[in-house]
Order: sequence, then C-alpha cells, then structure tokens
Amino acid sequence: MKKLSFFEKIIFWCNSIVAFLLLISFVLPFLPPKSFPAIALLSLTVSPLILLTFLFGLYWLLKLKKQFVLSAVMLFAAYSFFNPFYKFSSNDQVSSNDHTISVLSYNVRLFNLYEKNENTSNIAEVLNNTLTKAAPDVVFIQEYYRNTSHKFSKYPHRYIHFKNDKVLLGHAIFSKYPLVNKGAFDFVKTYNNTLFADIIKGNDTLRLYNLHLKSLKINPSVNSLQEQDKNMLYGRITLAFQKQQEQAEAILKHMNMTKYPIILGGDFNNTAFSYVYRTLKKGMKDTFLEKGSGLGTTFTFDSYPLRIDYIFGSKTLEVIDFSTLEETFSDHAPIAAVFRIPQ
Repeated sequence: MKKLSFFEKIIFWCNSIVAFLLLISFVLPFLPPKSFPAIALLSLTVSPLILLTFLFGLYWLLKLKKQFVLSAVMLFAAYSFFNPFYKFSSNDQVSSNDHTISVLSYNVRLFNLYEKNENTSNIAEVLNNTLTKAAPDVVFIQEYYRNTSHKFSKYPHRYIHFKNDKVLLGHAIFSKYPLVNKGAFDFVKTYNNTLFADIIKGNDTLRLYNLHLKSLKINPSVNSLQEQDKNMLYGRITLAFQKQQEQAEAILKHMNMTKYPIILGGDFNNTAFSYVYRTLKKGMKDTFLEKGSGLGTTFTFDSYPLRIDYIFGSKTLEVIDFSTLEETFSDHAPIAAVFRIPQ
C-alpha cells in the first residue's frame, strides 16, 4: 500500500483532530455548564463534527485507504452513544381512539411581529394547515403574542400566561380537553418560561409541560457571529447554558413530584448532545427517536440543520407517531407526536 502523500498527511491530521474533539464530546451531556462553561460550548459543534467525520471517512473510502477506519469507528461510537442522529421512516398505521393523545409544539416567534422582511399575510393559512394536518388534541405554543388575532377556536380549554401585564411575549397551552392545576415557573430575568397543567381526557389524567428554555440570543448566521465581539459572545452563550441548566433542573424536580404520566414539549434552545437534553430526558422517551424520520430538523443555522425542539413522554406512554411539519412561517418548524395511554 502506498504511503500517504504530504497532502494526505495534512488531511489525516485534520481528521484526527476532529475525531479527538468528537471523542471529547461524549462526556458533554454529563458536565454541568455551571461547572464547565467553556467545554459546554462544544455541544453546539457536535453535529458539524459528525458531518466532518463522515466526509473524512468518505474521502478515505474513495481513496481505498485504511485511514477510513478512524472515521468509521468514530461514527459508530457517536451513533451508539448519542442515539441515532438520522432516523429511517416507519410505516406504522396510526389510529386515534379514547386512549390516545396527540400533541403539537410550535415556537411561533410572536407570529413574526418584529420580522421586517417576513411576509405575514399567510400566517393564518399556514397555522390552519398545520393544525388541520396534525389534528392535535393539545397545542404547545412558545413565544405567544398577547394581541394576536389567532384565536385557536377549536381549543376551548387554554392556559395563556404572561409574566406581567406589560410584556407582549408569553406562552400558551391549548387543549380540546379540560386543563386543571395550571401554573408557570416564571424564571427570573428572562422572558423564557415553562407552563404546566394537568389534562383530563375521559378517565385519564396526564401532566403537560410546555418549555421554552433560555435563548442564546444569537443571530442564526455565521456572518453575524463573525461581526460580534468574541468575548461578549462567549459570555452570553455560556451564561445562557448555565441558565438552561438551572431551568432544566427546576423542571425535573417539579416533574418528579407528579404521579401522572408526563408529556413534555417545547423549544430547548439546545441540541440533543447537551446537558439539558440529557437532564430532561431522564425516564422519558424522545418521540423523534421512537417514531421520527430523517434528521428531525426544527431550526436552521445558515442552512445547517439543527434539532432543538422536542416532545418527550413518560416511559409508560407508547409513542405511536411523530412528525416534523415542513410548512412554517416561523424560524422553527412545528413538531407533533401521538401517544397511547396505558390502561
């Protein structure tokens, strides 16, 4: 076998660095951002690292070089450790009955209130199409606008919450079935929040959580990041991760006190490779991993796909369907899941 050329040695050196960083990322879900703020930032790079590892592997495979093994081993390890980052579709037939419940989660970005270059004329149509296609029993809305004209008329039971009488941004749970024991976390010094309520469907009662964790407050483009002061950017993101940790741990503590099966959904503002994802997934099923397909993209960063919106369910709930709806007026895609309630 021929020795590597100088160019190939450089390629393999880069390949090795990427592999090393990907290896380090395996410990990220176990490291609290408060204790390891700098390392926590790596959770945002795991997806690109996996992509680079795949491209390096493809390069060596086409060259018929044994260096392909490094990428193959790292991809297998990442797939096994992080759970599948690509899902093949299932052809299960879904039938709704008295013992199923369907949920849709959607960050509506204040219905594009402050988006100057966005076309707002078709929002009602897109929202109606989304609700018609998913036909959810429950709708979780993040970044709900106080003065919106969208009434969600098919959902007579609702919990719409704002932190005070002055803010326009709130969050909401809309339901076809009665909601009781409603409340909100009202995290300090942030508009982000989490709502909870118990839903009663026939003889079944479930606890609902609608999450909107601390935002990173960054413009989703590489050019925007390059223009910002790096120290300020670093400080803002690490502080956001620490706040997310506080919020996730508070939610988990609250979840552990309920006796009912739980459905949790919303915008985590973080990836499936993060500490907050692992914290909130304890004892829960990720509906995308159970019944999703493709990459599960809910948000794009300069056209790069990210999954930062989730719907989880208790282990006792059977996930029978999951979908990511592509039509959207927001920067997030709506997601929907169907559960079967045990009897």
